Amino acid sequence: MPFGDLSGDRCNDVLVRYSSGALRLYKPGCGAPVKPSAPYTSLGTSGWSQYEVLTSPGDVSGDGRPDLLARATSTGTLYLYKGTSTGKLSARVKLYDNWKTYKKIVGAGDLNGDGIGDLLVQDTAHTLYRCCGKGDGTFAARTRLFTNWGGSYNTVVGVGDITDDGRADLVSRDSGGTLWRNNGDGKGSFGARAQLGTGWQGYKSLT
Repeated sequence: MPFGDLSGDRCNDVLVRYSSGALRLYKPGCGAPVKPSAPYTSLGTSGWSQYEVLTSPGDVSGDGRPDLLARATSTGTLYLYKGTSTGKLSARVKLYDNWKTYKKIVGAGDLNGDGIGDLLVQDTAHTLYRCCGKGDGTFAARTRLFTNWGGSYNTVVGVGDITDDGRADLVSRDSGGTLWRNNGDGKGSFGARAQLGTGWQGYKSLT
């Protein structure tokens, strides 16, 4: 998963979780592809398989470094791992109990233009909510964005700004393999979807 610049080299990094439960931060360099030979930092040799969701909204603690959110499979507890000046992650801090009610948790970047990372969550009734980062590592109460939204989507990704308007956008894939984009409006919500392409069902995931 893309993770912003944790290593401090001014190039975005990539988190990779292995089947062993190990977590690595790969540092491919600006504009370079991620390869097994790229330099990396170990963020843990085991234990990361306990999480069913790993996502990064960007900086939610207000220190200018990207942070990681993780939801435990067994309990649904949501944890925060803060990025540190050493290029690693701090010890986890519990944010919320039992977030199993959400089928998707998506780190979406800064949606409302306040410089703090935000979160999108979708419940089993397909209602989409925004949780705005408060800048202290926590989130404000959720705000409903859309009802009956994305019931056919198997993947929803906060991709940052891909339309070059300075606003964070959203890309989704439906069960038929069609790829969609919703442009961010810079005020915490999104415009109508636009089709990007078809035939994307062959990919296990999108990040």
